[in-house]
Amino acid sequence: MDRSTKKKCAWQDRKGSRSGHPRNERKRSTGFKGTNRHDMETDPTFASTSAPKISKKSPEFEVRIDQTFSYVILEFFLVFGALQELLKCKKCNSDVKFFKKSIRGLGFIICVQCSCPDPVEIDSCPLIKNAYKINRRFCFVMRMIGIGINGIRNFIALMDLTANFNNNTYYGIVKVLQIAVKSIYEAVVKKAGTEEKEKTLEAENRGDILTVSGDGSWSKRGFTSRMGIVSVIGKYTNKVLDVAVKSSFCKACASWKGEEGTREYEAWFETHESECNVNHEGSAGKMEVDGLIEIFKRSEELHNAKYGFYIGDGDTKTFKMLLEAKPYGDDLTVNKKECVLHVKKRVYKRGNEARKRLVQLKKAKKQIEDKAMESEPKKKGSRSSTPKNKKNQTKKTAVEPKRAQLALKLLTNLSEYYGLAVRRNSNSVENMRKAIWATFYHKSSTDENPQHEYCPPGEDSWCEWRKAEATGEEYTHPPALDEDVQQVLKPIYEDLTTDDLLERCTGANTQNNNESFNHCVWQLAPKHVFCGKQIVEIATQCAVCTFNEGYDPILKILETMACTIGPSAAHFAAKYKNAHITQANRRASLDSKEARTARRTEQSIEHDLFEEAEGILYGPGIADWP
Repeated sequence: MDRSTKKKCAWQDRKGSRSGHPRNERKRSTGFKGTNRHDMETDPTFASTSAPKISKKSPEFEVRIDQTFSYVILEFFLVFGALQELLKCKKCNSDVKFFKKSIRGLGFIICVQCSCPDPVEIDSCPLIKNAYKINRRFCFVMRMIGIGINGIRNFIALMDLTANFNNNTYYGIVKVLQIAVKSIYEAVVKKAGTEEKEKTLEAENRGDILTVSGDGSWSKRGFTSRMGIVSVIGKYTNKVLDVAVKSSFCKACASWKGEEGTREYEAWFETHESECNVNHEGSAGKMEVDGLIEIFKRSEELHNAKYGFYIGDGDTKTFKMLLEAKPYGDDLTVNKKECVLHVKKRVYKRGNEARKRLVQLKKAKKQIEDKAMESEPKKKGSRSSTPKNKKNQTKKTAVEPKRAQLALKLLTNLSEYYGLAVRRNSNSVENMRKAIWATFYHKSSTDENPQHEYCPPGEDSWCEWRKAEATGEEYTHPPALDEDVQQVLKPIYEDLTTDDLLERCTGANTQNNNESFNHCVWQLAPKHVFCGKQIVEIATQCAVCTFNEGYDPILKILETMACTIGPSAAHFAAKYKNAHITQANRRASLDSKEARTARRTEQSIEHDLFEEAEGILYGPGIADWP
């Protein structure tokens, strides 16, 4: 590999890089064989040698804490100017002066000058060989809050920390990060796989066939993203077992696109092919399919287990294509499990669509009736408008029973009741079906025709009619569902209580953990900023570490890069873990769940009511609509 190609590969994740362009391949002087001041920061030796040790040993993620270590921000000339007024050299008894030299990123040398022939040089922070540790640590920490090279430059410039942060320094450190992060990530998923097999063995008496939930996410909203991630999470540990990062874009290839077909391009691509960032061909939607198939196929190598049950949301054809791929050949066919939270949404979605059709139907029916009344000639001597007839009409209307309409609040409640019925009877398809239909018939019941056969009996039943029956008290039914509403809802309930669907709902599985994990990833690699495959991989693997184990693995990554861990970082990691546990317990409490459900219900109803009252205000070509 020639020098220009080496330089190109180092810059391949940088926008608009053309350092490997043919016009830049002229011969250069090769007299200098040493390392320049920017290359000192890119040496990956320590991370490369430490990474295998961590992957092999038990992944406890313990780090050594130096209680005396800490970084501070100070104004150089204010502090050292004051010291100059106070200090003298012990050797020559002359005044001393302090100044900076050899600035590389955030690191520099403090030079102490006096009358002695040789000035004293002090490094501003610890070194890794000739590289400043602060630069590695700073780049990694900034990535942990979703900031890349441009954000780093803005920060250090506006804070007057240094004049610039060299590109070679940054991208060299990114390579070091890749090595260190990957080693800890592999230990984290290995640990998660072991725990998942143990818990599966306890719950199902078999530890080699696992149940996992899978989901994909993209770096860009819409369906044109060039970068996507796929994750699988174990059912019993709720920890990430594996991830795949898919990319259909490579900056280096994009910069060489105009040279395709030339000898220079062929020579360049031969060396670049193994490092190319493109690992996906096809649409953005297919990234989830390809990534999931890839993950399933390597489960035996990674965890010595097979993913026999897949929890999916049903939003894509992922599972169908997964079956066609046969990741385990004829030895095992993967079975589908439904995400209960996505299934229950079908009640609301289909019911809302039916509600809109019903409203339109009633409007049309009323218009026809009004036209018929207008066209009907009035009879002479008609006394239909007399007070007596009004009184009779009012009396007649009063005896007609009120009927519940297909309101948004009703649909939300029915959706929640469906989800509760599935979760409370997750081990029996028949009990699940009865509990679901119990809601429908309960809402359709009247005093003349009570339909509570499926409602649970006893004084502690949620059904008020059953409670009254058990205590011998009288009970008056609230308004039942309108007959038109019953006719609309019944086919929906029939479709959502089939044996096939309810069988897939057994176990009350959800995909929430995958969506939470996706959120963690895009916090580290924000969607509004383009990030190359290297950065997305680092962000994804760091997200796995924090999602599974908190910040302990993050400290281990720093230690792998030879960065010293001080008490502040250790305290933060411990505090994060404790806060995470407290928050999880609070979210799991019944009161918290009910409050969240009530808030979501209220927000959903409010949004739909606004949309219904205001009409559609945003859409393609809406300005030209009548």
